[in-house]
Amino acid sequence: MMPSLRKKVVGFIRQLSVNTQQENVTCEKYQQSDSPGSCFIHRYLSGHDVRSDEPVILHGRNPHELPVRSLGSVVKGVETVFAAVTGPDGGLTSVNRRQRHLSASDPDVDYIDIHDQQAEHDRSTDASQISSEPEEIAGILNWFHPHPDAFGVATTLYEKHPITQENAGDPIADCFAIVARENSAVLALADGVNWGEKACVAARSAIHGCVEYLNKAFFTPGVSASKVTNTMEVFVALLRSFHAAHSLILQEDGMLTTLTAAVVLPLTAVDKYVVCVCNVGDSLAYVYSKKYGVREITKGSHDIHCMRDMRDALGALGPVDGQNPELNNLTCSMTEVEPGDIVFLTSDGVSDNFDPVVGKFAVLPPAQPSSSAENTKTAGNTMNITGSTMKVQSTNTSSRANANSDILPSSLPTVQAYQRHELSLLRMEDLLKNGVSGNGPPCDDAKTLCELLLDFATRLTAAKRHILEDPDLYYTVSENSDQLKELSKSEQRTRRKKVCEKLAMVPGKLDHATVVAYKVGVHHKEEATATKISANKEIAEKTDENYLETIL
Repeated sequence: MMPSLRKKVVGFIRQLSVNTQQENVTCEKYQQSDSPGSCFIHRYLSGHDVRSDEPVILHGRNPHELPVRSLGSVVKGVETVFAAVTGPDGGLTSVNRRQRHLSASDPDVDYIDIHDQQAEHDRSTDASQISSEPEEIAGILNWFHPHPDAFGVATTLYEKHPITQENAGDPIADCFAIVARENSAVLALADGVNWGEKACVAARSAIHGCVEYLNKAFFTPGVSASKVTNTMEVFVALLRSFHAAHSLILQEDGMLTTLTAAVVLPLTAVDKYVVCVCNVGDSLAYVYSKKYGVREITKGSHDIHCMRDMRDALGALGPVDGQNPELNNLTCSMTEVEPGDIVFLTSDGVSDNFDPVVGKFAVLPPAQPSSSAENTKTAGNTMNITGSTMKVQSTNTSSRANANSDILPSSLPTVQAYQRHELSLLRMEDLLKNGVSGNGPPCDDAKTLCELLLDFATRLTAAKRHILEDPDLYYTVSENSDQLKELSKSEQRTRRKKVCEKLAMVPGKLDHATVVAYKVGVHHKEEATATKISANKEIAEKTDENYLETIL
C-alpha cells in the first residue's frame, strides 16, 4: 500500500528538522532526550541550546543614532578587485544608466546631507568622469568574476508549467551584486515586489544605482569624498546610495523593490572588521561565525516579537505613491566581525523558508492570524495599507495558518514570534555547521554557504511544486479525441483553489530565492586568481548538468 500524502509530509518534516549522526533515530526519540545531538528545536525550547555571548548588533533610523567607529586603511582601485559577481541573467549590467547629478533634496533623505557641499560637488564631477569610460559598468570592468569567498546566486522556487516548461513568475525579480577587494567588500540584494518585467527592472536598477554610488564613494583613488575614515561616513554614503537607487528606478520606469546593502571594512584594531548595513523592505542580512553561529544584522528593521504578515514587504524603493519610496522600516545596522566570518544577504524567498512554521517544524499558538502563514509574491498591483507595502497573495498558494495544526499536533511544538526568529537562525546554523546529512562538513566559504541555503529552500518547497505541476490543473482531455485541451484561465484558477488544502499540508513558500555572501579577511589578488583556476578545474570535472547550471 502506497503511503498517504500525510505520511509523506510527516517523513519529510522529520528529515529536515532533525540534526543527527544516526539517520535511523526518529524525532520522537530525540524529543525525549536533552543530549547535544537531539532535535535542535527541542533543545532550544527546553532551554538547552543557549546562544553564546555574541557581538552586539546596533541599529537606528539614521547614522546619528549609532556610535562612531574609526576605520583602518582600505585598499582602493579597480585593480584591487579579486571578485565581482552580479545576477541573475546579467544582473545590474542589463540596466544602462544615463549619468546625471543626484540631488539630496528628497525630504526622506534630507537629514543625511553632508555639510561640505564642495566635497559633494567633487564627488559628482569626478564620478561622472569615471563612469563615462565605456568598459566600466557601475565602476567595475568584469562583473562575471566569482570566487569561493565572494559569491552569489539566484533561482526560482516557483513551479513549471507542465507543457511549456516555463516557470511561474518569470523573469526572476531578484537581483544581487558583490564586489570584493583585498580587505573590503560591498554586497547588495534587491527583491522586486510582485512579478513581471517592471519588478525585475526595479531590482536591477536599485542594485546598479546603489553599487555604482558606493564604488565611487569608497574606492575611487583621488576622489576627495572617497576618504572614508569612520562608520558615520559609511552610513551617510549608504543612505545616499539608496537615494541613487531610487532615482534610477524612476528613470528606468521600474516599480517597487526592497534593497539591502552591506559594506565590510577593516577597523583600526588588528584583525577586526565592521559590517555596516542599510536596508528597506524584508531582504535581510546575516553573519555566520563558527564561534557564535548565525545572527541577523537587520533584526532592528522588523519586530521579532510580533507575528509578521509575510505578504508585507515593510517598505520599498520605487514609486509607491507615484514618485516617492516607502521608508517605514529603513534601518541602519552595524556589528563587528572577525576574519573567517561569512556575511550574507538573502531575499525573503530564502529567509522565510527557514521559518519553523513555514517549514512545518512548529505550529502557531491558537487564534493567530492566518496572514502569518506562508504566502508569496505574485503578479498584480501593490496595495498601500496603513503605510505598508503589501505583497499580493497568490490564489494558488494561499493557506490558513492553523493548517499547521492538522499535521501531528501532538508532535510539533508551539512557538511564539520571537521563538520563530531564533529557530530560523538555529536552523541556518544547524545546516551550515552540519550540512544536509547532519554529518558535515561545516561550511567554510561563501560559495558553499550560498549553495547550502538555496539547496535547502529548493528541497523544502519540492512538494508544493509537485502539486502545482499536475497537468490536470492546466489541461483536460477532449471528449472526441485523446488530445489535450487547455483550460480557460478561470477554470485553471478554480482547479488551483481545490488544491489549496494539499498545499497547506506541505512545507515551504514558493518565491524567487537569492543569496550573496562574502568571507571576511584579507584576500590578495594573486592568491585569488590561483584559487579561481583551481575552482574552474574542479567545475570542469563535474558532470552533473544541474550543478553546472547552478554555478554558472
